[in-house]
Amino acid sequence: MKYFKIIILLLFAVSIVACQHQKKDLESIPPKWKLGIQTYSFHKFPLMEALDKTQQLGLHYSEAYFFQSLGKNFVDTAYLNFDIDETTKKQLKEEFAKRDITLYSFGVAFYETTEEWERFFAFSKDMGIHTVTCEPKLEHLNFVEQLALKYKIEVAIHNHPAPSLYADPNVLFEALKGRDPIMGVCADIGHWKRTGNDPVKTLERFAGRIKVVHLKDLNEQLEDTTWGTGILPVKEVLGELKKQNFDGLISVEYENFGDSQLDDILKSLEFYNQNF
Repeated sequence: MKYFKIIILLLFAVSIVACQHQKKDLESIPPKWKLGIQTYSFHKFPLMEALDKTQQLGLHYSEAYFFQSLGKNFVDTAYLNFDIDETTKKQLKEEFAKRDITLYSFGVAFYETTEEWERFFAFSKDMGIHTVTCEPKLEHLNFVEQLALKYKIEVAIHNHPAPSLYADPNVLFEALKGRDPIMGVCADIGHWKRTGNDPVKTLERFAGRIKVVHLKDLNEQLEDTTWGTGILPVKEVLGELKKQNFDGLISVEYENFGDSQLDDILKSLEFYNQNF
């Protein structure tokens, strides 16, 4: 009996050690995030060129902003909007598919009327969108939530600086209280820095609500720079997202366009791969 107890204790100890090693192994596995391009990064080019550059970067997801001209293979006047015809819509889907790029999100959207919001969501549904990034007026939030549930599309509210209401995280926090989990946050960590908010602490505050992240780094002049070389805690941001089990879209967004932009993004992706 004595030896039997010893064997049981040994087996228990071995199982604890095995569980600890398994936990450590799981923690070391990099998260399978959806890394893609916010096409505004290439807003000086038509959408088709933006997609070609996305493909060149080896990325397979996209967050497309409206009113970008479509470019080659489309009529000269065509641009991305909810009023494009069925033929153009079909052709647009084909252009994404042949580059193996998933059109994951549209944004950042702003509309003045409920009719426009309805058309935006209906178009997003037709295009197979998973999440819309937007900044609705407070009086439209209930309607936007209804549309999100109707069309089964997640909503990620973005935080442009003032005059946007959502420049203040407190406004967004209160606006989301009691709302369906389909409603969440598009966390632009650069804009949080520009408005005097700590990106990591603000992410912590919205744990469970983060749908999309506009990831960037900024230099001392608060302009875009390669990830890991500026004043933003990019590594800590990624660590917090991992801690939250974030599984949404990380949009690479460069607002300040320059000749070295593609090289800068490639270096940023190298930083990302080295750290995760």
